[in-house]
Amino acid sequence: MEILNKKIAQQTKNSSLYLKRGQLFFQLHEFDKAIKDYNIALSIDNSLQQIYFDRGMALARNGKIKEGINDLTHFIKYNPNSSLAYTKRGVRYIWAGKLNYAKKDLLHAVKLDKSNSEAHDDLSVIYAQQKNFNKALAHFSYAIQYDPSYQKAYHNMAMVYVLTDKPHQALSAVNKSLILDNDSRNSLMLKSEILGALGKKKEANAVVRKAEFLPEGNWSERFNIQ
Repeated sequence: MEILNKKIAQQTKNSSLYLKRGQLFFQLHEFDKAIKDYNIALSIDNSLQQIYFDRGMALARNGKIKEGINDLTHFIKYNPNSSLAYTKRGVRYIWAGKLNYAKKDLLHAVKLDKSNSEAHDDLSVIYAQQKNFNKALAHFSYAIQYDPSYQKAYHNMAMVYVLTDKPHQALSAVNKSLILDNDSRNSLMLKSEILGALGKKKEANAVVRKAEFLPEGNWSERFNIQ
């Protein structure tokens, strides 16, 4: 950040420097500052398509979901083969409660890149909410196949097994989730519920005691089934 600040002071019309600093602000969750830098970058050179993608991400994370979708739509117009862009716009459609639009974007994302685990996982969550559990499980399996480290996909898969009354499969999935992140409060709480359903009250209580002392976890774009 210090290096970029010095360079910007020397090169006030260099749009790529504002883009890079905006990306750093985004990583720090300082979305107002990120958006300000993206706006400056666009005022200097509005042909830099990456700025529209990054500003769309930041606007939506800052509560301006419609504006974020608009920027991502602009980016997609010039980058129609970007699986990531369709995924991120699909996520923002989920935030806007427009699940049909989200589903369409996520299906297109996996069509462009079948190994896009994030799109498979988010698509599975939509299918699960629509009670299409077979398709949900299929896409969770794809998410894990293409990215075995995708912790939330195991968590979400466990949730589907809970919803379909398959506690033993649920326990196996949530245990795999906890291997990847043994301090995931959500997964520990889910495991306690599963153990309780299996009649293992003592083990369930022990898991709850561990989970109670853990934070909720970092905010993520990755969705859990509610």
